[in-house]
Amino acid sequence: MTPLLLQTQIPVDLLLIVISLVIIVGFLSEAIFRRTRIPEVLILMFIGLILGPIGGLMPQDYVALLRSLTPLFGTLALVMIMFNSGKIMKFSEKKRLPGSWGIVIALADVAIPAAVMPFVMYYLLGWPLVYGALLGVILGETSTIMVLPLIRKLKISPEFYNLEVNEATFNSVITILAFYLILIVAQGGMFSASSYFEYALSYISTAVFIGLVAGFGWMLVRNIIRTARSYIATLSIAILLYGSVDILNASAVLAVLIFAIIIGNAKTLNRYLNLKHDGSREESKDIENGLEFLVKTFFFVFIGIITILSIDYFIYGLIIVAILIATRYGEVLGLYRKAEPKYKNLLLSLLPRGLTVAVLSSTLYSLGGIYYTDIFYICSVLLILTNIAFAILTSRSAPKFSTHATT
Repeated sequence: MTPLLLQTQIPVDLLLIVISLVIIVGFLSEAIFRRTRIPEVLILMFIGLILGPIGGLMPQDYVALLRSLTPLFGTLALVMIMFNSGKIMKFSEKKRLPGSWGIVIALADVAIPAAVMPFVMYYLLGWPLVYGALLGVILGETSTIMVLPLIRKLKISPEFYNLEVNEATFNSVITILAFYLILIVAQGGMFSASSYFEYALSYISTAVFIGLVAGFGWMLVRNIIRTARSYIATLSIAILLYGSVDILNASAVLAVLIFAIIIGNAKTLNRYLNLKHDGSREESKDIENGLEFLVKTFFFVFIGIITILSIDYFIYGLIIVAILIATRYGEVLGLYRKAEPKYKNLLLSLLPRGLTVAVLSSTLYSLGGIYYTDIFYICSVLLILTNIAFAILTSRSAPKFSTHATT
């Protein structure tokens, strides 16, 4: 049988036009968000919906082709999330180390939905608990691409700013790591407690070891080979590392995270190891930001194209959004009791879901199966609903802070 990729011939001119238009829309959506706080996720997914299920502008064989490429798109986006998250975890900056309230809230972001959603989905749809746990842990992320650009513009205390940077960064990392541990159970059937512990220990330890070896090895190579294209080469090593560790049936995302933490702290590690060269100085922020922009833009449009609109998924999404708002309220009151009311209101509004939710749900979609497919479509609706809630809530809470660029 001829592969779908070969069966579907997309005209080059049309492909170039679509790619160019998507990039322009992505650029405009970022500008719109900065001025109006309308989340760019909504604009990008709306473009995807127009191309796909609503407008039907894209032929069905093209949509089928995109669906077949979901594992590739999802994996590349996932590697970039873990790589960029790991790089900003600095050993030398105490404000970013675990132990701050931001880390505590990030843990609560993941733990509470993971504990609540299994029972919600069991009573709502009769799902086995493990699939509800998968949905819950996916929803642990609060989107860095929405939250951080907003709080940088607000006149807020350094403590609150650092808290939100930590929360938005670490809950994505915790979400991804917890997701893959639960996925082991969902795919592997019944585990005894001891066998699961042994498997998880091997799954994690192998990844940590390979990530450390790759990180220190590449750091030494960069000290010798100094080039302005360091970021591209390093990201390529991260992708190679992901594929290699995944073949060994270990935690590929954890290996990439460990690798990225080492690379992000190369300057500090070189100093402690008494090495002369520091390869981290060749990093190009423009290249890094450009690649991140392209991945984010195309992935949200892609999610809009392949999603299916359904009143049932919309109703389930409304119920889950109400639960997420309630749990967010409990988090803020329980973990940030001494804050001023205006800070509490701002914290309550910072609940949009973003790229991590899109990537992990699309990973399940690529595996097939009714529960995984349902999780993807529910998450697609939740991306829209949580960002609408974010826009409404921040329009009320953010104006209480006069704006300026936070350094």
